[in-house]
Amino acid sequence: MKISCNIQSLNKALQTVQKAIATKPSTPILSGIHFQTLENKVVIQANDLNMAIASTIDADILEAGEIVVSGRMITELVRKLPGETVLISKNKESNTISIESGKSKNSLLAMNEEDYPKFPTFEEEKSIDIPDDKLKELIKKTIFACSNDEARPLFTGILVDVKDGKVTFVGTNTHRLAIKTLPLDTEETMSIIIPSKVLAEIARNLNGEAPSLVNIAMISNQIRVTIDNAVIVSRLIEGKFPDYKRVIPPKFAIKTNVNASELAGAVERVSLFSTESEYSIVKVSVAENELIINSSSPEVGTGHEVISCETEGNELNVAFNSRYVLDILKSIDAENVTLSMNTSLSPVCVTAAEEEDYTYIVTPVRVVF
Repeated sequence: MKISCNIQSLNKALQTVQKAIATKPSTPILSGIHFQTLENKVVIQANDLNMAIASTIDADILEAGEIVVSGRMITELVRKLPGETVLISKNKESNTISIESGKSKNSLLAMNEEDYPKFPTFEEEKSIDIPDDKLKELIKKTIFACSNDEARPLFTGILVDVKDGKVTFVGTNTHRLAIKTLPLDTEETMSIIIPSKVLAEIARNLNGEAPSLVNIAMISNQIRVTIDNAVIVSRLIEGKFPDYKRVIPPKFAIKTNVNASELAGAVERVSLFSTESEYSIVKVSVAENELIINSSSPEVGTGHEVISCETEGNELNVAFNSRYVLDILKSIDAENVTLSMNTSLSPVCVTAAEEEDYTYIVTPVRVVF
């Protein structure tokens, strides 16, 4: 193989696919990146057997073929190359890959391309097209609520539910729940659980300047996402997602309306005084016209802030993991938010009038006031 291509295009493609390089490969070949020529193009891909990413770029094909080279090395090297174009070629006799740009001439050991796994292909059972801005919003507003605990894989992904001309994303770690729904022009029905790691990569690739459609196709336990010149294929998380609607209380006895940025600032400052650094608990006293936010520790001191609010219902004392509160306040696009509550230990609902299609539920923490 011998190709010449634009360094900027190659670097972008390598940055796209490198997230699918196995961090602890079961076999050395999975640490590599695969190049394969097409007519006037080259397909660059990585595959850790759970997720595969491919990106296609324009290139001058001087000699057709394929190579596999260390993913870490070529990604770092190309990122630091001078000039605008790079010449990549394989020397069969020495089994090396030559990478030349300007006065920079480098050689990497080639890996055996025959050992590299084939990029997954399938005939989809179901498929939807979703505008890239909608998809980015759905991911942003739910992914932070997922769990990072691999021992509970069901909660490390996001439920994607498509029906009745709407698409709903749901993320939860069992202590909090984020639900975002948007209209979608489709008659398709689909209910799948996509790993949050995969959705993070999808979001990372939604950077096009012009509006575009993203195709999401599935078959059995796999998903294929096509974004412009990039294709991401991943296994889905298998299992039955819990009935998230049952978590939302049917009615609330107490509702308080508060400025989102004021609440975020107060919680962020007061949480510095929490004794539980892992959970960073803050205590909130809800009154008719004010929220009193407290936290203290013998080693540091006491944090105390008061912000104004408008409350319907009785006064209430409730405590939260501050990070769970801050995450939603940074994600919601509204000046004011409403906290809806029943008791100090029942689920609290965070909503905003400007985003009726966005609901966040957080479970309070049991503490002594």
